[in-house]
Amino acid sequence: MDPLEALSRIDKLEDALLTGIQELRSIRAEIQKNSNGATLEPLLSAEELAKILGVDIGHIHAQARSRKIPSVRIGKYRKFCPSQIKKWLDRKHTP
Repeated sequence: MDPLEALSRIDKLEDALLTGIQELRSIRAEIQKNSNGATLEPLLSAEELAKILGVDIGHIHAQARSRKIPSVRIGKYRKFCPSQIKKWLDRKHTP
């Protein structure tokens, strides 16, 4: 292959890659704008929540089973979303 032809192909490929990168950045910015900064937060285990709230783990399980405390079932496990727990606590402590 002629060196000039090879350089021309490299230039075209480089332009295509730069265009692709710009498009990816644009898509990322659009997703971030539409998500309003929302990201998934790590879920707490029953043990972690019990420790945070200073209660027995059995109490956490009982409250979750009776749907008195917000939880998510993932397989056989119950997990707790920190922001949902905060909202739940705020509601419980609002006169």
